[in-house]
Amino acid sequence: MTMIYDLNKINSLTAYDMEYIRQKGEDARNELSDAVTRMLAVPQNWCICAEYRMEFGGFFPVQCRLSADGCDDYHLCVCSPGDISPYWLVVLLSAGGLVVRTLWQGEKLDPVSINALVSQVAGMRRFGCSARTVVSLLNKEVVA
Repeated sequence: MTMIYDLNKINSLTAYDMEYIRQKGEDARNELSDAVTRMLAVPQNWCICAEYRMEFGGFFPVQCRLSADGCDDYHLCVCSPGDISPYWLVVLLSAGGLVVRTLWQGEKLDPVSINALVSQVAGMRRFGCSARTVVSLLNKEVVA
């Protein structure tokens, strides 16, 4: 049976619920990841890819990676609550893991805030900003 996920349904899920969905198997995890991916705006010349198995390490029940086309120097990762964190996170991850920084966290999935942040980082990327520069320019305390 296919589960229909909208923002209200997703935001009713706890970290435990997210882990339970992951444990139900690949199809259940894919449905949830696809629902989250559909809520995110992808800037021009960027792509989005959800983790369906363990290709990004398998740390979160949902992890959607946004990247500038043809650029592997850094990515933005939208991560769900789970065993690692009770919060939704947007993490900047540089190639090789030299820069890993939480840029946003929230108790609920907030596509409006996340899309605004992704758009802002995409603008910085167009100007050639490195991961360190992005972190420096966005240097603000992340509040839960």
